[in-house]
Amino acid sequence: MTNALQPTAEDMRTNATFEELMWALSRPGLVRALPSSGLAAIGESLLDRECSFAVLHDLDVAQALGRTGARAAALPDADYVFATADTREKASAFASLRIGTLAYPDHAATLFVPAKFGFGSRLRLAGPGVKDSVTIAIDGIDPRFWQVRAEAMRYPLGWDVYLVDGDRVIGLPRSTKIEVL
Repeated sequence: MTNALQPTAEDMRTNATFEELMWALSRPGLVRALPSSGLAAIGESLLDRECSFAVLHDLDVAQALGRTGARAAALPDADYVFATADTREKASAFASLRIGTLAYPDHAATLFVPAKFGFGSRLRLAGPGVKDSVTIAIDGIDPRFWQVRAEAMRYPLGWDVYLVDGDRVIGLPRSTKIEVL
């Protein structure tokens, strides 16, 4: 007889969050529902002792992410970056995010940015995972952010972005072409 460990409620939540994040990245522009809201809940699903993270402007989120065992890092050195305030004051700071190397494009940063879905700037998305194109409306992000992202992208180099609106998320992989309308 073998004893099988049963997942806890927390295990099931973090696994479901991870799965939704992967689906969001594989289908750019489609809104996915997370089991709980907040950047800390996302971080708990992704971070471990082998990861580094940076948090912009939120000590509570930084402390919560620190409990995962991941190490805090400067913005240019972080595997995961959590922007917790309006991007208007830091759009240019994202230019320092890691974009990976040709030998290791997966060593790029992943960025989580708060946004409001259904309002604001209209973006046309195209590329892998998008049939033809899809248009989304995003508010709360400095329009300069999209230029900074465009300058960082040299596929397969660049960083992946998740837009987070409460318990909803949209994934934008580095392979997605974004046109601001």
